[in-house]
Amino acid sequence: MIRLAAIPYPSDFGIDTFMQGVVARLRFRGLRLGGVIQHNDAECADRCMAMSLEDLASGARFPISQDLGPSAEGCRLDAAGLAAAAAAFSGALGERADLVIVNKFGKQEALGEGLRDEIGKAVLAGLPVLLAVRHDFLPAWRSFAGDDWVELSADAESIERWAADVTRLAA
Repeated sequence: MIRLAAIPYPSDFGIDTFMQGVVARLRFRGLRLGGVIQHNDAECADRCMAMSLEDLASGARFPISQDLGPSAEGCRLDAAGLAAAAAAFSGALGERADLVIVNKFGKQEALGEGLRDEIGKAVLAGLPVLLAVRHDFLPAWRSFAGDDWVELSADAESIERWAADVTRLAA
């Protein structure tokens, strides 16, 4: 069974909330999860969201957005927060989670940065990995992952079935 799965999604889909729901379902099943999911905690007036990554192994949250001030029209990814999340993510790999979840293979990963190395390390360690990929990043994802992955629809029940199957085989 293929142990790497991606959920392609359109840009207008609420993937962060969806992935939080998937994590809750998988935890309810008793799976030990590693990796990170994103939380969008509050709006920064009209400029950006206060984004954080939650380390699924420890529950720690790492802020990943940097407010650029009142004249800015957006926010910027905070590299220090992302690096701290990556370090926590790497620590979880040593604990042999049942399943590693990465909220997104996004812009940073498409550029060869972000959590790209951690995704690769989890795959090389033989751990099942689940992540989401926005449609416009699918070419970069395919270039990174090759053909050894399965596409899952954004349907919590089918994702839960895949996770149950892949973790049962790993046990």
